Amino acid sequence: MNQQRQPGGQIIDLQSTPPNRVLTGKYRRNGKLHRRKDEVAPPTPLTSSTNDEEPVVIVHSIETPSVRSSNLVSLQTPGLRSTEVVARGVHRAASAPPLQLWGEQASRTGNQGFLGETSYLSIFADGLGNFGVSSPDLEPSHVKKVRLSHDRIVQGCKILSFLKDSSMINRLVTRWYQICEDEGCICIEPIMKEWLYGLGLQYGGVLRDQNPEKIRRLCELLWRNTQTPLIFNENTTAVQWARFGTGPNIRWEVIGLIAAIAGQCANTPDPADGFSKKHNFASPSFPRQMSEISEACLSFCRDCETLGDMFLWLLMENYCLTAITKGESSQATYVQSGEILSTAIAMGLHQGVEPADQLPFFLSEIRKRLFAQTYSGEVGIATFLGRPPRISYRYCNLQPPLDLSVSQLVREGDELTLALAGLDDKGFNTAGRIHRVTWMKTWLGFAPQREDILDIAVGQYTRDEILHRAEMIQRRSKQHWEGLPPFIKKLRDGPLETEGRRPTEILFMTVMRQAFRANDLLLQHVLIRKAGASSEKLIHVARSIFRDILLMSQRHDLGALFQNDVASLLAVQGLRSAAVIAVELLKQEQLPVYPKEPLLPRSQTIQDLAVFAARLGAIDPTDGSYAICDQGRKVITLILDKILSPPNPPDRAQVSRVPPTQIDQHQQSSQADPDTIAGDPAQNFLQIPGVMDFAMTDLNFGIDAPFLGPDNDFMQWLENMDWEKPI
Repeated sequence: MNQQRQPGGQIIDLQSTPPNRVLTGKYRRNGKLHRRKDEVAPPTPLTSSTNDEEPVVIVHSIETPSVRSSNLVSLQTPGLRSTEVVARGVHRAASAPPLQLWGEQASRTGNQGFLGETSYLSIFADGLGNFGVSSPDLEPSHVKKVRLSHDRIVQGCKILSFLKDSSMINRLVTRWYQICEDEGCICIEPIMKEWLYGLGLQYGGVLRDQNPEKIRRLCELLWRNTQTPLIFNENTTAVQWARFGTGPNIRWEVIGLIAAIAGQCANTPDPADGFSKKHNFASPSFPRQMSEISEACLSFCRDCETLGDMFLWLLMENYCLTAITKGESSQATYVQSGEILSTAIAMGLHQGVEPADQLPFFLSEIRKRLFAQTYSGEVGIATFLGRPPRISYRYCNLQPPLDLSVSQLVREGDELTLALAGLDDKGFNTAGRIHRVTWMKTWLGFAPQREDILDIAVGQYTRDEILHRAEMIQRRSKQHWEGLPPFIKKLRDGPLETEGRRPTEILFMTVMRQAFRANDLLLQHVLIRKAGASSEKLIHVARSIFRDILLMSQRHDLGALFQNDVASLLAVQGLRSAAVIAVELLKQEQLPVYPKEPLLPRSQTIQDLAVFAARLGAIDPTDGSYAICDQGRKVITLILDKILSPPNPPDRAQVSRVPPTQIDQHQQSSQADPDTIAGDPAQNFLQIPGVMDFAMTDLNFGIDAPFLGPDNDFMQWLENMDWEKPI
């Protein structure tokens, strides 16, 4: 069969084996089908197929035939309507019912994705394969049809209108990668650059003029291409892979990614740039508009049952934009992170990347980065909300990505070999630079410990079990620390050396430093609540975190470039440590005899809390973290008011006259009843040994807040607090 190049088309060639190939031609490992070495691989966009046994379905370009695709091969199919998208499998049983007509509702099995060892197909594959029985139905073939209604086409045309001013979008995207130094949340700059170039070259005039008929045909092409799976192999370069999603091959995933990146940049406008003011990027309506466009593109991809890297990238970047606009604790953000997890698992990323997957080097590394970020992010948000994690390291193959910069990641041949030679035996760079991937790779070793801390916090364990698990967590953390390179190990306890560092490096150094300490703080938090530990170590860790957050918040260079990240650090790490310090200072002020060497220096601590409250009050109301920061500011201000203006000054003298015998009796009774430790620590604080050595009539001082409970308890109390109620 003669093959012709058709603009705007991609091969949908599912014929990888002849119809009489038996099941033993492939074997299943970790739920994935892998080819044997003697088996012919399916054709890729860089190679053509000469098999004439089955016709291949084509898609047509909306543009004139003068524009040719240099990378893709396609065949003509007469009579294909412009609003119909079809992907036909090659194997079909003779006894199967006839295919349904266009006017009928198509029967679809959908994109099943990863199927593991206990799936319904694994039993058949293992059993039939041993007998050489052919069972083509084990690899389901079906007809996919996406019927494009008029409303769907109109919606797609409206989405494309945001690309009318391409220079504005290009400038936003370019500036974002300048800020992030070539790295977005997961979408790297060289790929995005190729997408924008191909889109502008092929359809720049169409998007600029917004001719209704041409925009409609472009919209139809987007639907066809999105329905078409990408085909590539280990020899595909980054540029070639990027071109599979742009130009005549443009897809809804790419349109959504452009909008998501532009929306993230719009949340960080340059005050000195008149261009931003002219286009009103600083207005909160523009990021919300980009978020709506990104969501619409995701909806289109779901209609096409897309399951691939570009779709997963779009999910991740859209999540980042939603977290910026709505906050990381919002329900919308939580739901979106769940879809990222589901898609990553459906693609089998939790099983790790294997040579049999035949992936290009850059894509295999990006998949490692994406899953590392997905798992770590899920554990982090689960801890912050006090919810069980929706994924566990116990069921994953956590593969640390290599510590390569973006420019090194897309290299080929000898240049790539030279870049790999610059890594140590554990895959870290030897230049001492802190990239985004350096943070991912390092934190991936601590994230399982965070999950275990969350497990003992929300699980049901005895005191001895909690102490044993805590000891194991600390032991594994120490082992991981010892295996890290020196330039990372010194971040934990040494001074934060920022001289000669780029703003992104300083940000990641701060995040890494606080994340390490956050595990210690959360573990001590749990031990106080559930095992009756003392609070000295908790206060020490909280003070170290709080001090760094204050210093970081004073850096105007970070605040100007990463205002959303700074706000998130204030809301999570800063507020958590400030809450511990504020409550401990309040208890310290109520001591019957003020200690000569208090754990918290009174004057300095009050000043620091006042400065931190002012930092919280300076958060922009349009920031997603504003609500949490504003609530935290109210709590800290309220505590400072109670410290500086005690309602009943004589109370201290009255408390000091409590007979020591009564104190001893109360301590003995609290130690004899270990069950009381598991209750609300704010209501039973005296029953935790090693924390206070005196009786107190009003433990919460008029503030009924679970300060020593998990993060979600504290946040729920903030939500329900009646700030108008007199204390």
